[in-house]
Amino acid sequence: MAKRYGTTGEIVGKRVLLDKSTQKKSEAVKRLGKVRHCVFHPTQRRFVGFIVKRPDLLWMFRRKDVFVAYNGYDVVDGRIVVSQAPEATGKGACKAMGVNYDDCVLWAGLPVMGEDGTVYGTVGDVSFDPKTGEVRSLTVTQGATANALLGVREIPGHLIRGFKRGIGTALSVNGQDEGEEPILGAILVSDEVAELSVEGGLAAKAGEATAVVADRARETVEAVKPAVSTATKAAGKAVNAGAYATGRQIKRASGMFSAFKEEYDKARKEDD
Repeated sequence: MAKRYGTTGEIVGKRVLLDKSTQKKSEAVKRLGKVRHCVFHPTQRRFVGFIVKRPDLLWMFRRKDVFVAYNGYDVVDGRIVVSQAPEATGKGACKAMGVNYDDCVLWAGLPVMGEDGTVYGTVGDVSFDPKTGEVRSLTVTQGATANALLGVREIPGHLIRGFKRGIGTALSVNGQDEGEEPILGAILVSDEVAELSVEGGLAAKAGEATAVVADRARETVEAVKPAVSTATKAAGKAVNAGAYATGRQIKRASGMFSAFKEEYDKARKEDD
């Protein structure tokens, strides 16, 4: 099997090339762009592909993003090289996988919530099977400072229920009329997650005294969270500004996921 990545952290930010090889030029490639977001199935715990942001034409004209299937590329010398096969990108990829692209979801930055309503943090790195895209695990982040103090929790795939509408973050939708009920979304996990141990963190290393401080810090983190969301900074702002990739959002946007990208970049600049 060709080499492919198995985590979102390995994929996002990578430069992408398009295979343009011919019989005469077996190694010909063309620069396609850079990976911006990873895309997940709307109802299953499955990674379906990623979105490549193409460079603007003449630094002025924006090109449409390209969707690449989870199995539509190879890793060559550390670079992603997209296949020429029609099922590797765009509509052909979605048809081959049997998914409606407009219904797919961007998990990055979404709140992770238990069935009892407990908010554990937001989605960080997601691990998946490179052969099938099935999610193996995800890490829950609470921000760099909180992670350093409290540690990081990794949730195995069998405890992840998947994307759930109606709970979590209020996701604004492009073109949504004022007065409309906000669309909510989160990654739902089993209540068994509460029993999982947290890896790393100063509290675990320094003993009970530090653990007490960590508990207070956790209470502080919870206290400043909005009622429906843990995501208010950086990725959180991006989520609140259009990370929910529904057909309703996409059809009102100028391009697939373009609103998310713009808001994500805007949020990052505000936090720098």
